[in-house]
Amino acid sequence: MNRLDVYTAVHKMQRARLFELTVEAGKADPADQVAAARLAAAVDAMAAELVAHGEHEERFIHPLLRIHAPRLADTLDAAHVELDARLGQLRTVAAAHASGPEDPNGLYRALAAFTAVYLEHLAVEEGEALPALWERCSDEELMGILVSFKGSRSDLENLTSLIAQLPTLNPVEMTHMAAVGLSGSASQIAELLASVLEPRHLGALRASQPAETVGV
Repeated sequence: MNRLDVYTAVHKMQRARLFELTVEAGKADPADQVAAARLAAAVDAMAAELVAHGEHEERFIHPLLRIHAPRLADTLDAAHVELDARLGQLRTVAAAHASGPEDPNGLYRALAAFTAVYLEHLAVEEGEALPALWERCSDEELMGILVSFKGSRSDLENLTSLIAQLPTLNPVEMTHMAAVGLSGSASQIAELLASVLEPRHLGALRASQPAETVGV
């Protein structure tokens, strides 16, 4: 039986962004100060997003883990503290890069190193925390995580997050996210999906699900 996955969709988006930023940093022209400033700003924004993501997990997911898997909850809490410190260091490297780096590959290496650590953290959440939740929590408890999280944010924040995640998901995940995260008529949902998805993603979604299911 399929269980609600409270981790993987947003993690896919985070992986994609970290990979893209790392590749961009590796290709960047160190003589282009405008590009360097833009890259540093993107890293800073991503770091802020990851810190907020960790806080969301601690607020909405970790309470259940503390009941059902307290040791794992403690491990993840400690990991978030370490990751926040690493993100602070990454922001410092990004700011130095924007003001004229001594090492043109310094930010690239820092991004690659952080990404490696962050991927290991995601593997623990998806490989250990998620199975623990599936084994010990009801469907209602799992859905409560998403309902509480969604209710804590504005409609615009929820929509912005959904739009960012959709292009990184497979067709089945897209269908589920559209059903849970979007409101409106089938034609309105279809228009929104067509505006944010690449044609190949939209085509895969249409091929995998009936049109009335996803509004496309």
